[in-house]
Amino acid sequence: MSLRKALFNSLYIILILGFVTFSYSSFFNLFFELFLVLLVVLNLGKITIHKRIFWFLVLNVFYVLLSILYSVYFKKDNILDFLLVYKIFFYLFLISFLVGKKFLSAQKYLSFFKVILFCFLFKYLTSILIFNNPRPIFFYENNYELMFLSLLFYLYYVIKGKVDFLYQVVLGLIFLLSGSRSGILILFFVLAVVNHKILVKRIFVIVPVFLTLIILAIYIFKQRAGGTFDIESIDRFRFFMVFYNEIKDWSVLDFLIGSERISELKEESCMKLAYYKSLFSYNNDGSCYSVILHSYLLRVIYDHGFLGLAYIITFIYKLVRASGYSYRNAIAILGIVIINGISVSSFNSIYFILGFVFFLFVKKEREEYILKN
Repeated sequence: MSLRKALFNSLYIILILGFVTFSYSSFFNLFFELFLVLLVVLNLGKITIHKRIFWFLVLNVFYVLLSILYSVYFKKDNILDFLLVYKIFFYLFLISFLVGKKFLSAQKYLSFFKVILFCFLFKYLTSILIFNNPRPIFFYENNYELMFLSLLFYLYYVIKGKVDFLYQVVLGLIFLLSGSRSGILILFFVLAVVNHKILVKRIFVIVPVFLTLIILAIYIFKQRAGGTFDIESIDRFRFFMVFYNEIKDWSVLDFLIGSERISELKEESCMKLAYYKSLFSYNNDGSCYSVILHSYLLRVIYDHGFLGLAYIITFIYKLVRASGYSYRNAIAILGIVIINGISVSSFNSIYFILGFVFFLFVKKEREEYILKN
């Protein structure tokens, strides 16, 4: 067994640990970060960078180096605050070396997906029915891990060309049990994508199911809002209003490139979000940065501007296309992570990167799978 396949098999051990862990633990985040680094190291060999992403990678390196010189060396910003703001750029640098390094067969991946899907279902059911946890988790935070599971689900679809109805039902149950509002939006999106060919043919069956899902989604939104739909009580609305207060006097150039590298939020903004003190600056001086806004779409616009957001999206698109997937596949992947970015850290999360790298190292030859089965 190669070291790369042994590293992949270590994920089964993590599934066991996740299944028996019922409290938040940063261990899983650290493991997945290490998993990514080891995966890149084991796949270096003859270092080659695909021509589709070469100049994006060069720009990435220059942008990070210039930013760290300005922010950390000249402005004396805390390096840990810097790393949080620029995390996606480090991820993009690492995964650029995985393009074309496919080593896992489609069959092994499909088996892994089935295992992890049912592990999620049983863990969420156990958390709710036995431990009375209304927001079950498998690894760390279900907003993140549901995005991860969605990416795995979509890759399953890409490889087989379809997803069995049973697995779609199981995925739906997991998302509904999660209590995640952003998760419900991702569920609607990914189910629509994998069923787009039959949506019209079976419209009379799909409409009632879709309406049922909407009703359940509304119920979840209402429960999470304290039983009402008072928009001001929704935390994401408060984050947006703080964001608006920060950017309301911006110029066109500010919107294009973002705030000064890296910029603290106003003191009044930090005070309004004092409840999330764990997300304050590592300087422990009462200051806070964009990470406290939760939504990555707000964060990336504040820190890197619309040009930064466009760069990240385009880089991900190029990575998908360079790995042999269609533009439709790229749009679906981006759709999942952008929806997640409405609420939480999406691109900046190891759970997105972990789900995404499966697309880079799994052999997706659908014809080979069909012939063998």
